[in-house]
Amino acid sequence: MKTIIYLSLMILFFSCKSEKNEKEFSNDFIEIDSIADNVDPIQYNAEFKYGTDSITKIIYCNMNLKKEFGTVFVSFKIDTIGNMYDIKIGKSDNKNLNGEALRLTKLIPNEWKPAELGGGKKRIKVLSKYYLPIRFEKMIKERNCK
Repeated sequence: MKTIIYLSLMILFFSCKSEKNEKEFSNDFIEIDSIADNVDPIQYNAEFKYGTDSITKIIYCNMNLKKEFGTVFVSFKIDTIGNMYDIKIGKSDNKNLNGEALRLTKLIPNEWKPAELGGGKKRIKVLSKYYLPIRFEKMIKERNCK
């Protein structure tokens, strides 16, 4: 009798767990690690709607340059809708520039084409991470903001 109860509890436990996995796949956010093996491994990176040159213009035309110089690496995530979030400083040559780098990154509009996995009609939108180096240098600012 105990064996039957134990087996029925095990079956109930595993059936509940499989329902949870199905619910996870129905969310808007599907991370690369949770995608089934039947999806082609072709990956399409997230792209800014107006092109990479537009990001450069936004950053350098709004940059407040002081006497500080250096490079700040900013990272952020792009969700399956195309919105940026979780903006962070990755690495910084000059900690005094971190605040300005975050401010400049937040000026980029939430108009991204999300990353996708798969080929043909079986593309799945996935979360992705984007890395943006921002160089604080007068010559670069002048060259990119004309």
